[in-house]
Amino acid sequence: LPLVSPSALVEPRQAPEQTAQVNLKITRGKPEHLASGWIYGMPDNFPNQIPTNWYTDMGFRWGKGGGGQLGGVGQRGWVVSVDDYKGRFASTLANYRTCRAVGADFHIYAHDLWGTDNAGGKGGKWPGDNRDFASYDKFVQQLMADVAANMDLAHVTWDIWNEPDIQPYFWVRSAQQWIDLYVRTHKAIRANRALDKMKISGPAIGFAPGPNNAYWTTWLPQAVGNNTIPDYYTLHLLGGLGDITYDPQYQNTSLATLLNKYGAPPRQIFVNEYAAAPEMVPSGYIWWISRLERYDMFGMLANWLGGTQLHDLFGGLLTKRGNPREYAATDYAPASGYPVYKYYRTNMTGLRVNTTGSTDRWLDVYATIGMDKVRVLAGVKVHTGTYAVVVRGLSAAGYASGTASVDVATWSFDGDSTL
Repeated sequence: LPLVSPSALVEPRQAPEQTAQVNLKITRGKPEHLASGWIYGMPDNFPNQIPTNWYTDMGFRWGKGGGGQLGGVGQRGWVVSVDDYKGRFASTLANYRTCRAVGADFHIYAHDLWGTDNAGGKGGKWPGDNRDFASYDKFVQQLMADVAANMDLAHVTWDIWNEPDIQPYFWVRSAQQWIDLYVRTHKAIRANRALDKMKISGPAIGFAPGPNNAYWTTWLPQAVGNNTIPDYYTLHLLGGLGDITYDPQYQNTSLATLLNKYGAPPRQIFVNEYAAAPEMVPSGYIWWISRLERYDMFGMLANWLGGTQLHDLFGGLLTKRGNPREYAATDYAPASGYPVYKYYRTNMTGLRVNTTGSTDRWLDVYATIGMDKVRVLAGVKVHTGTYAVVVRGLSAAGYASGTASVDVATWSFDGDSTL
């Protein structure tokens, strides 16, 4: 992982498709660590048991919660009872307070507060069954009241429904029934003037946007027609290692094409779940950071842990020196990915510069130019091979034309996935 990289020609053995580029002459603004967030990963108490420095040292920017997978009596969600909703809202509020205490924004997982994991499968109760949204509408009204009373809405986003296409886990009805839910929820929120400062996100469809994804092509024209376009377009990029449709490079174009086709306005893209479980190793994290930074997409890591670990361990960026499955234990330690995000926040300073990933899509880089150094984070997305980074425009870093050598220091972030 070169901190300073020489402006040298690629060795002849190195194929161009295995080469990433850095151009120091083109800057792109100050670093804002766009990829520093995750879903859940925070204990359900406030102040919680993870010391604040674990959040601030890696520049935690946004989190997400809604009481998912809590199964005790009084914690199962609205679909079971109002009291069970209150238990999940208590978890949500604790996560919100943790986020705000360390300067991060918070996103609400409304589907978990409603209780999809306790909805009883196909025989259970789902919003809009038999065209009856009465109970769901009461849920929305209750959640709006609780959010308005307890949260600073300038730092809150309501994610209307999660992964309606991932069945039978988060939705088991038709796409149109989900779209009806989306439209009525959006309209209810925007009709509530107490929530004017709060953002709305959607559609959080699990599979990537494209011309053949019926969820996207059905939702988008109805969102436009009903004037219910969200503040953030949310994507989930969780596909196979070699599937280009889950690559931000592909999504940057495919989503723009859909928006243009249906006359939808541009919005900030928020990849509010990124990285499949096998990609959660240092090189994979760096690849994702590099991709999201290039396309100015906000990002939250997916969380592949379950049970109490879902509400702990920063989605796998932390572990414990003893037993990481012991929820109450406080002997936290960095897992292999944490040093990557800490370096990303602490060391990647100055100005972002223009980069290009390798044409075979496996290698990518994120680079900054500071007063002291040029720093390059380079990562291959869980793939073997020999790769190179070429740095151009060294005159921007004060090197005269024809400079024979450049001092280079390299660091390596090692380690396997802890998942």
